[in-house]
Amino acid sequence: MRKFTLQDGRRRFAVISCLLLLLFVGVILRLGWIQIIRADDMRKMNQDQLNAYMTRKQPRGRIVDRDGEELAVSIMTGSLYVDPEEMNKDAVNPDKRGRRNVQRLAAELLAPVLKIDTAELYETFCLKGRFVWLKRTMEPKDVERVRKIIKDNKLSGLHFIEESKRYYTKKRAAAQILGFIGTDDVGLSGIEYQLDKVLKGKDMAYSMTTDARGKQILGGLLDENAQDMQKKQEQLLTVYLTLDSKMQYVLEDAMDDAITRTHAKGAAAIIMDPYTGEILGMASRPTFDPNNFGAYSQESWSNKAISMIYEPGSVFKPLVGCMGLTEGIISPNTIFQDNGSIRIADRIIHNWDGEGLGPVPFSTIIKFSINTGMVQLGMSLGADRLISYAKKFGLGSPTGIDLPGEEEGILYDPKMMYEPDVATMAIGQGIAVTPIQVLRAICAIANGGELLQPYIIKKIVAPDGTVVKEGQKHVVRNVLTPEVASQMRNMMEMVVKEGGGKTAAIKGYRIAGKTGTAEKLAEGGGYAAGQYIASFVGFVPADKPQYAMLVMLDRPQGAFYGSQVSAPIFRDTLQQILVAKGIQPGSNEGLPSFEEMNAVAAKDKAKDKPKKLPQMLLLPNGKIKLPDFKGIDMRYTAELLQQGHLRLKPYGSGMAYQQKPAPGTEVDEGTTVEVWFK
Repeated sequence: MRKFTLQDGRRRFAVISCLLLLLFVGVILRLGWIQIIRADDMRKMNQDQLNAYMTRKQPRGRIVDRDGEELAVSIMTGSLYVDPEEMNKDAVNPDKRGRRNVQRLAAELLAPVLKIDTAELYETFCLKGRFVWLKRTMEPKDVERVRKIIKDNKLSGLHFIEESKRYYTKKRAAAQILGFIGTDDVGLSGIEYQLDKVLKGKDMAYSMTTDARGKQILGGLLDENAQDMQKKQEQLLTVYLTLDSKMQYVLEDAMDDAITRTHAKGAAAIIMDPYTGEILGMASRPTFDPNNFGAYSQESWSNKAISMIYEPGSVFKPLVGCMGLTEGIISPNTIFQDNGSIRIADRIIHNWDGEGLGPVPFSTIIKFSINTGMVQLGMSLGADRLISYAKKFGLGSPTGIDLPGEEEGILYDPKMMYEPDVATMAIGQGIAVTPIQVLRAICAIANGGELLQPYIIKKIVAPDGTVVKEGQKHVVRNVLTPEVASQMRNMMEMVVKEGGGKTAAIKGYRIAGKTGTAEKLAEGGGYAAGQYIASFVGFVPADKPQYAMLVMLDRPQGAFYGSQVSAPIFRDTLQQILVAKGIQPGSNEGLPSFEEMNAVAAKDKAKDKPKKLPQMLLLPNGKIKLPDFKGIDMRYTAELLQQGHLRLKPYGSGMAYQQKPAPGTEVDEGTTVEVWFK
């Protein structure tokens, strides 16, 4: 073995020294690279480790009515989230019962405020990860309660992020029109969906500074300070609708009353300016509160005024009459033979009451909604002209209203129509329409012949008052001459004055309108037995219309004719609106004020209602014993008959004085009871 010498030691020392020198130089170079060359990158990495980057949305723009009354507004509020890892690291309970006791304590304290099950909340706190939403867009009062709980109990891992919360100030009013938004500020229906890009606020980025454990120690905005953000939050567009909040309130109240009285499964009503196409009021039933839309069925979200398709029934007859007048086939005085029924091929079509009036002018055909006369006119027009004119009136295609979810309706292919199809179409059967289509077509009669595109967005206004977009009258086409329109207006006025629409009459005003009753289409085809659509459409004043209105009730129970259930809604609603708007009656006879009228109406209703209504007697054999309806008005008569699942066939208006079958008669369910009123 070689002996270790001093020279060997010196060599090893030199090698080690060189290595240490190289290591030192390497460290110096590395530090220079990091501190000088990559200094900016290192600073950014440090910030990224200390900061949690977030975004929040500004509040959405406002939606207001035509006069600026707020319908939908947004405020900034807190959304609560948990950082489970932070909560777990800092989970030190003074009673030393275990680290997880903090999660349990937090769950027990917060569950009642957040309305979340305690066990579910506890499981959330025990998850792994850094971010879990607990409650989005909380009510401000709840935010303050949670903040106090966190502070008083020194709970870690719980933080708030500011988000925009939407409020619908009128609750259920115009719910289907306004629509609603999701938790991520995305419009899901109605105007909120239609104008989502217009209403949605800008995404604003901000950061939260955290310690090594991820616990927030400082919060701030990346792009601008809070004052600048608050200023920018005000720079949002405002959407003005054509709706009149006062009219909408009256309409909503009328719909609620109609559903209560008739037990209809659905309903829709629209008020429209017949000269501009502006929608002044629109209501649909069932309805919902967009502040809590998730608590309601999806059916209630649907706007039946634009999405429900149904056979129009007799409200289609004025349009067929206009077709005949335009083609020169008839005049108001053309005589038709009414025998009560008419055979077309293998189909026999009856009048609604089965009675015939003999030779009558066409004006009487419209006035009393005589099917036989309309069938004769329809056969003279033929399939091609019926379908062509229906399309000119806008049926079978969307109206173009600025709302989502509008249906097209259904029309025949004229080449596929047989004689019975032509006959039934002339009385409003075999085709399908939407309420908005019917009202717009009738408005063409009201305004002298112009088919308008209805609209509901009046204008969109910038914060400085600049009108970014404005809704305007749009004439799609002229469908009638002023002469034909005038002739049909006169005939429709007689419907209300002397015919089947008397229940729509408003004292002192000239009203034009038409009732309609149609069997409801079944989902699998054909008609649903015993189910009807009752409607009324009209305008006021008849000579210079200011308001046009349609009322449609889906499957009313008991009384089901349009004259019984829909026309009174038309009358009561427009009567309130006319007085409230200061529109003077056509005659010298004055009307009371809005408040006085309501007081008088309530008093009259209480006075007319019998102290004790006669009762329907259900017998053990399944039959119903009829009471005496004498002295009872039509509404209460219908309610009584409904109890026994009987049908009402009324004559006249006022108080009952005669009935058939007679009082005391035993009848089966579904029997039609005729009652005369005066």
